[in-house]
Formats: sequence, structure tokens, C-alpha cells
Amino acid sequence: MAQRRNRGDSIERWEVGLVKAMLARGTWNDQGILSYFTRPTRTLNHRLIGQIRRGTRYPGVTASGSEELDKFLDSWPAIDPATGLSINGDELLIKAREAMIAAVRTFNGAGMRFRAELFIVAAIIAWTYLLHAFYKRERIDYRYKRQGRVVKTPEGADKYWDLDKCLD
Repeated sequence: MAQRRNRGDSIERWEVGLVKAMLARGTWNDQGILSYFTRPTRTLNHRLIGQIRRGTRYPGVTASGSEELDKFLDSWPAIDPATGLSINGDELLIKAREAMIAAVRTFNGAGMRFRAELFIVAAIIAWTYLLHAFYKRERIDYRYKRQGRVVKTPEGADKYWDLDKCLD
């Protein structure tokens, strides 16, 4: 069974690497670093930065390189202007929204005889992305597994749950 996340401690491993790089650079205090990773869809407690600094949390995550940190800082805040969501952290929510907008526009569009079916397909994609975003936030592994191993696509990518499995 997947572990539920602590709502005050939701930070991705790639973000921990950036935090460690920021700590190593020594330009920011804990509150300053925290401001880069808090957003409307997620808040973090400042003690997390101190725990990362002391090595009591995420000791196995290595610091990002200087180039990666500079790229992050140059693009910050990477916010979707239409939603205010983080492009890096909320990409599944943004995709869910865009898929549903496409579904509605297709259905409302004139001159198409196949629009109800296209609406259904796009709506299924939107709901699947929305549920994947929820599972990601709750730290529930939503990949297919067989005998404890992650199932891969023919191209070698992880295979994620479809809508039917998400709803189950």
C-alpha cells in the first residue's frame, strides 16, 4: 500500500537537489529558499529546509549542478499565466485543464459530425490527468505493476494507470 504524504512536506527529489545547490551557494537563508518552492497549490514548512541543510532529510539526494540551478533561477517563477499554477510542479493539472478545454471546444464547434465522441476521448484524458495529479500529490504510485515490478511500454517508459484503474 502506498504511503500518504504529510501535507506540510511535499517536495520532489529534483527540488531537493535545487535546495541543496542553493544552500551550497550560500546566497539565501532558509526562508528565502522556501519562497522558491511554495506555491498556491502547495505550502511547505520552513523546518524542511533546515532538515535538508542538516542532512536529516533526503540525505541520499545530491545537489543539483550550478548550471541546473542557474536555469531554474532564470526561469523562476515558471508560472502558467492562465492558471497561476507552477509549470514544473503542476504540469498534470495544467494538462488536465487543457484537455478539458479542448473537449468543450470540440463539442461546441460547428460542422463536425464526430464531436460527441471526440469530447468523450478528450474528457477521459482530462480526468485521467486530474487523477494522476491527485495521486502524485498524495504520493500514491499510479504506475502499473506486475509481480512488484513497474510495467513498461514498448518504448521503455513507465506505464501509468488509465482512467478505469484510477477510478477503481
